[in-house]
Amino acid sequence: MKRIRLLKIFSVVFCIAGAALTAAGAAIHFRAAESGYAGSVITETAEFEAPRELVAITTSMPITAEYGDTDKVIVSYTGSLPLIFTEEKGMLRITQNDTFTMTLFSPEAAKSSVHITLPHKVYERISLSSSSGSVTADCLMAGTLEFGTKSGDMRLLGIDERASVRTDSGSVYAEFSSFASDMTIYGGAGDVTLLMPQELSLYLEFFTESGTFTSERFDETYYHEYGDAAVIYNGAKHKLRVNTSSGDLYIY
Repeated sequence: MKRIRLLKIFSVVFCIAGAALTAAGAAIHFRAAESGYAGSVITETAEFEAPRELVAITTSMPITAEYGDTDKVIVSYTGSLPLIFTEEKGMLRITQNDTFTMTLFSPEAAKSSVHITLPHKVYERISLSSSSGSVTADCLMAGTLEFGTKSGDMRLLGIDERASVRTDSGSVYAEFSSFASDMTIYGGAGDVTLLMPQELSLYLEFFTESGTFTSERFDETYYHEYGDAAVIYNGAKHKLRVNTSSGDLYIY
């Protein structure tokens, strides 16, 4: 009987504590949202003169960069925290503000993103990276192109061998416009899908610990599992290396 009474007492205490925590959380959320922080999502646009170099780094916000009918760089973003912009010596640097805040989930917060519209020109360097957000690049032209994620996916259109591509566990989809020198793609645990022009010839090396390689792009259908795969097509000299730990490689 004493044990049952104790259990009832503990149940009442836990119920009261839970109600108190819920009320406190609601109060915190209300105050923070009222002051423009927790649970608050902002949408803003900023404009900048076209730089020689563009660097954009986020932790969780997806990044999309493309050309547009504009003579300035237009950055539109939606998120619970503002972006930080730095202009110095011809470089525009965009970073996500990682100041700690309590942000409750909401449909608006799930739409957080950074969209960059660039004037048409060839840049010295464009670098886009995110930890858990995705990276999308549409036919960007630069002497140096750098794309990287930790777990976010990448969609890269119109790239060539000058692009540096690296992910730990996100998937990579890339469409090549040309291939004139050696290149390495690091896929980690993510799958790598490449769309190559039919007239493009290359020397392919695929290194993997447990991934598979399938392709209908070459003269024959290749399928290689658990190990290294190498394919020479049309006696090409330029080499494309794809390294994964467990990710699969598809070429079309």
